[in-house]
Amino acid sequence: MSVVGKVIAAVLLAPVVVVVAGIGGCAARKTYYDWQVRKRCEADGGVTIHERVLLSPGQAASMTVSGHVLSVPFKAEKRPDQDFYREEVSQQIRASNPEIGRSESRIIRATDQKVLGRRVVYWRRGGDFPSPAHDSSFSCPERSFLENEVFLRDGGNK
Repeated sequence: MSVVGKVIAAVLLAPVVVVVAGIGGCAARKTYYDWQVRKRCEADGGVTIHERVLLSPGQAASMTVSGHVLSVPFKAEKRPDQDFYREEVSQQIRASNPEIGRSESRIIRATDQKVLGRRVVYWRRGGDFPSPAHDSSFSCPERSFLENEVFLRDGGNK
C-alpha cells in the first residue's frame, strides 16, 4: 500500500477508533459510578422502620390511596385532620456528568414530630456517550413504598 493509501486509510479509520474508544470509556465510567452508588446503598440505603402504626379507621380515611399505597402529604400540604406528613431531602453528591445523588424520605407523626420510618435511595443519571437519546440511570435499593411499611391497616395488614 502506498503512503497516500495509508494516509487515506488512517483518516477514514480515525473517527471509528475515536467513537469506539468513547463508547468503551463511557461504559467503564458508568460501571465505576454504579459501583460507587451500590457502595453507598450498602452503607445506609433502604428502608428503616422506627415504629409501625396501626391506623384507626379515621386516620386511614384521611389518607388518599393510590393503588394499594397510602399517600402521605408533605408538611406544607397536610390538613389539620391528618396525623402524619412526609419530608423529602435530596442531596447532589456529584454535579457533573454523570450526576450522583441521595434522596431521603421520612414519615413523621405530627403530634410529637417522631420519625416513624425513612427510606434512602442513591442514584446515578447520565455518563452516556453523547447522543439525542435520554440519559441512562441507575438507583438502589429496589423500589419499595415506605408508607406500606410504616402503616398497618385493616386489622394489622400492611
